[in-house]
Amino acid sequence: MLYGRSAQEIRNHMSALIDCLVIVGGTTVLALAGVLVVRKRASRQVLEASHEVGGYLLAIIGTLYAILVGLIVVNAESKVDTASEKAVIEANRLTNIYHVSRSFEPTTRRKISESLYSYATIAVNQDWEKVDSGEEKEGTVAPYRQLWKDVVGYAPRTDCERECYAVLLQDLEELSDARKYRMVAAKSQLSPILWAVLIAGGIMIVLFTYFFFVENLISQLLMTACVVIFLS
Repeated sequence: MLYGRSAQEIRNHMSALIDCLVIVGGTTVLALAGVLVVRKRASRQVLEASHEVGGYLLAIIGTLYAILVGLIVVNAESKVDTASEKAVIEANRLTNIYHVSRSFEPTTRRKISESLYSYATIAVNQDWEKVDSGEEKEGTVAPYRQLWKDVVGYAPRTDCERECYAVLLQDLEELSDARKYRMVAAKSQLSPILWAVLIAGGIMIVLFTYFFFVENLISQLLMTACVVIFLS
């Protein structure tokens, strides 16, 4: 089982690496081809005449692009941090529910323990690893509903059970809130509009580098390649 999971993780990492190399390599080749075309069709005088204006405009676009990327990164990091906190809360509440349920009668205690085990196993092996990557759908629905059914269907008999039952319900509510946030966070993605703005901004920055003339063509190609690789 452990070997299978490790092999799957390696395949996922390799696939992501290949996609990254294809995207970066393809965009770099296209950008360098554009430099060669511009240098072939435009004279040195034409390119040098646009240095001053092109430099100002490139600085403005580059600054706006950097601000946009920074805001997106900060927002993404904030969501990741919050999702991690909710995952910790979800795990802690599962533990609390297990310990509090020990005060109930054996049959109900066993049912709750089975639902908790099923929920935790599916959450770790499927939800936290495969749902985010789109491999499988969220699988804790059934044990989550069964857990609520087991808890709500139980009627406390003693004062001790009533107190523990109230604590268990509160933990179960916090578990539900953490689970809902995790499910929403797993499906949240960058909007197509933002993707379009990011791609368009990167293309504009690369295009502006075509309006500058460097005496050594190899140097200009290397500088353009560095810009494209960084943006990719």
